[in-house]
Amino acid sequence: MKAVQWIAPREVIIQDAPKPEPGPREALIRIESVGVCGSDIHYYVEGAIGNQKVKPPFTLGHEFAGIVEAVGAEADASLVGKRVAVEPGMPCEKCEWCLRGQYNVCPNMIFPGNPPYDGALSEYYTAPARFCFPVPDSMPADEAAMMEPLAVALHTAELCNLQAGMTVAVLGLGPIGLLTAQVLRFSGAGRIIGADLLDYRVKEAPHHGVDEAFNASTQDTVETIKELTKGRGADVVIDATNASSALPNALHIAKPAGRVVHVGISGKEMDSIPVGPARRKELTLQWVRRFKHNYPAAIELVASGKLDIRKVMTHSFSFEQSKDAFELVTEYADGVLKASIDY
Repeated sequence: MKAVQWIAPREVIIQDAPKPEPGPREALIRIESVGVCGSDIHYYVEGAIGNQKVKPPFTLGHEFAGIVEAVGAEADASLVGKRVAVEPGMPCEKCEWCLRGQYNVCPNMIFPGNPPYDGALSEYYTAPARFCFPVPDSMPADEAAMMEPLAVALHTAELCNLQAGMTVAVLGLGPIGLLTAQVLRFSGAGRIIGADLLDYRVKEAPHHGVDEAFNASTQDTVETIKELTKGRGADVVIDATNASSALPNALHIAKPAGRVVHVGISGKEMDSIPVGPARRKELTLQWVRRFKHNYPAAIELVASGKLDIRKVMTHSFSFEQSKDAFELVTEYADGVLKASIDY
């Protein structure tokens, strides 16, 4: 089969790779669509996220959907021929956290596109059959691949412990920030304030449920949100950026006894935060690790029309144009929100 493989920073090429065979509990998927994620860009540009370093040749991609062509002897045979949204990751299902249902923090997780495990930007991929979720016939493959970032947004919203009418600040209005805003609006947030460094994202934010948005490159983030909340601060602050400076800002923005939810990835192993203000306000600081048990709800919310993921899907590239897709997202060019690679 063919696979798009990372060979050096900002350099990917299409090469031959072995076609996988499904294990007893796995499904063989003919890939139709792969989304380009911010974590992919860290690996593409820097070759690493913290101490997780890529060794070439390496295949990226963990947001994907496709058609099941075969399954192993112990897998659900009814999956064959169906389009599925694939929840990436293969937890061990034996450790303390897996047995508690917290499989997203399994220390033995095999996750595609996360070194040393190759991702799905190839013609075929095998995944645990129980993490292959059939989608309605009306859902195209590129939308099915978007179930992964939507699952992140749903899990992020769950960890907000949102109560109806709360004020939420979303720092970073990329796909995860905008999808999370949609989910929070649907879930009863009273007011959503957004901030980003790019004007086109700020202008897009109202279409995703954000009440007020501003450019943080021209307005001070902390002072602006304090002014908008009359000094009170936000009940919940979500850091959906890739910047080390955002989490400290979030701690200053949150109200006393508020909550900060950190879903963004700076790419560094160590980031500094102001513990004094956080302690004095008795803040709750919550990290997000991907998702768990969110795919069925994600599919239902999109299929029913309650959430509109198509709003963040701005660019489509062919398999042969994969490098162009990575470059576009790297450069924040042409008003890109979410780019997909569609076969």
